[in-house]
Amino acid sequence: RQRQMCIRDSAWPGDAVGVLQDPPCALFVQGALPAPGLATAGIVGTRDATPYGSAFARRLGADLAAAGVWVVSGFALGIDGAAHEGCATAGGPTLAVLGCGVDHPYPTAHLDLRDDLLAAGGGLVSEHPPGVEPRKHHFPRRNRLVAALIQALVVVEAPERSGALITARLALDLGRDILAVPGNVGQRARAGCHRLLREGAALCESAADVLHAIGIDAADGPGLLLRAEPTGEAGLVWRALDAAEGVDSGALCIRTGLAPEVIAAALVELELAGRAKRTLTGAFLRT
Repeated sequence: RQRQMCIRDSAWPGDAVGVLQDPPCALFVQGALPAPGLATAGIVGTRDATPYGSAFARRLGADLAAAGVWVVSGFALGIDGAAHEGCATAGGPTLAVLGCGVDHPYPTAHLDLRDDLLAAGGGLVSEHPPGVEPRKHHFPRRNRLVAALIQALVVVEAPERSGALITARLALDLGRDILAVPGNVGQRARAGCHRLLREGAALCESAADVLHAIGIDAADGPGLLLRAEPTGEAGLVWRALDAAEGVDSGALCIRTGLAPEVIAAALVELELAGRAKRTLTGAFLRT
């Protein structure tokens, strides 16, 4: 159910959006917003995400959710969606900041994710009234809300010209901590992250780096999901692996019935989580 909030409402996130030079006069919300005092972190990146970037964002979202952190992102395809998906899969709340009305089914590929996000206790928020369709000029304004609602921002993948870098600049102007995920030199999707690192952004290799940035000791939280049994497609691949004998991607396709690109993304996610390792022959072992 949608509701409208204004500055007079007790749940108005004034401490967050009040720092903006042009704060919204109203917010339209479906689901929940982070309560004052709760830890928040943004995860953003390109819509044209690589399998590695999507897997990293999904794992990072799940681990932060497990540590009690609200993950905020822009609900776009690619990195944003993967981060929201990771949180929802882990049963943790995540906030999607939209560039359209909260009732508008955009992007259509995220209709199921919208339901999962709300079922996990998260929320959708927009400064646009119901019925407003997405417009190009809405997204920079959405980015400033993402920047305002977080304590730290992680850029997972971003080319040199990217909305994620706009969000990073806005977050830096608001005094938020900026982290970036490194990647292959020369890879277009990583150029923006490497630029941020050269300019002083902190290195992000895991959720522990984000928790440190927002002042949380990882040992004090409910624990990261690195020890949990993998779920979804990654879980299917993990159970198809052997702990003693390496299994190549072709055999995994046969054992699971999954497409090669799905296998590749799942293997990256499992490697990041420490649940699979690559042998010298290129096959994979369950760990």
